[in-house]
Amino acid sequence: MPAGLTIMKAMEYAGYKYLRGCGCRGGFCGACGTVFRTKDSYKIKKGLACGTVVEDGMYLAQLPFFPANKAKYDLEKLKPNGEDILALYPELARCVACNSCTKICPQDIEVMDYISAALRGDIKKAAEISFDCIMCGLCAARCPGEVVQYNVGILCRRIYGRHVLPRAVMLKNVCKK
Repeated sequence: MPAGLTIMKAMEYAGYKYLRGCGCRGGFCGACGTVFRTKDSYKIKKGLACGTVVEDGMYLAQLPFFPANKAKYDLEKLKPNGEDILALYPELARCVACNSCTKICPQDIEVMDYISAALRGDIKKAAEISFDCIMCGLCAARCPGEVVQYNVGILCRRIYGRHVLPRAVMLKNVCKK
């Protein structure tokens, strides 16, 4: 196999044809989440198949789309607080702060920090920390509390964009007058 190929390109080079899960091929969509071990290492590593370079002796598993509970809500009726988020995602109460979600994130997002912020009702902080989430599902796959962190992150970003941010912009404009 030629040196420098990504996992995705190496699999195609070997004759595998992607029918699903090849996504954007640029590291933005999260469709190609992969966990792997390298030769002579006990550690589980993570990456996106489109951006992780193959190593000799690598043993890997690509994850399909991660099945996740997705709450249904009316964004207009939600308040920017932790209670509304907990009501939609009660599994958040099972978070044991083990930090497995942060350790597996291929975007190096402090996932546990934004989950903690969401629980405290700090929607702005949760939205800002989770902003680069690509919803690959690796965090949810590792979570012993069975939390689907990326759905909580997108909810916080939506609440922030709908309720918190417009108020801050209005106050800034009022202060200018």
